[in-house]
Amino acid sequence: MAIFRQKIFTEYDAMRSLYVEMQRNTRDIPFSVIDEHSLLPVLKENSVVIERFVISTAFGHKDRYRMYLKIGAKAKMPDQVRLPGYTKMHKIGNLGMTLENAEWADPSIDQGNYDQKLGSRNRLYQKNNSAPFSSGNKRIKLFSDDKFHPDIRATFTPNIDLSYETSELTGETLKYDKRERSLVLEFPTIQDAVKALKILPFGINYKVYLLNL
Repeated sequence: MAIFRQKIFTEYDAMRSLYVEMQRNTRDIPFSVIDEHSLLPVLKENSVVIERFVISTAFGHKDRYRMYLKIGAKAKMPDQVRLPGYTKMHKIGNLGMTLENAEWADPSIDQGNYDQKLGSRNRLYQKNNSAPFSSGNKRIKLFSDDKFHPDIRATFTPNIDLSYETSELTGETLKYDKRERSLVLEFPTIQDAVKALKILPFGINYKVYLLNL
């Protein structure tokens, strides 16, 4: 059962937090603040009025934000209210790994034969003027006819993105009374509550009002 933390979060604190967040999004969601004397005239319009906004909590769970709405007489009333969901990415971080000094060799040849052939090859380099790693402007020969290339090093650095995707509900409908034109919604964040004001299923061009008691 949800308990309202009125001793810690008063209704005024919650409404103030909502007001600040709405001010940040006033370009996308324009709204007006009214008092109780303007409530009845506003409810005759194509309007949505935020009557209350409170912060609630249940034992062992995070805070939830509950919004109480009244819908104006000219707004469209659906049979049910269900807010759409959205996709959210959660980024944990990146995992990087570097592999260095990787020598290319024929895997069918064991290490003993490899070392023996490498020693013989180095002795040939010292006697032969056309050694692969001669100085000056001579071209350096990297590849020979065999499959041993001990002087070649490979560096590989994969970067793994550690993130995952979840589907979130913008908000949950706790109570909807079509006859009374009232609606109670609950949200995980204040940002979701403000976002919902733009996508309510009450037609188009409805005006949003915040009741200041």
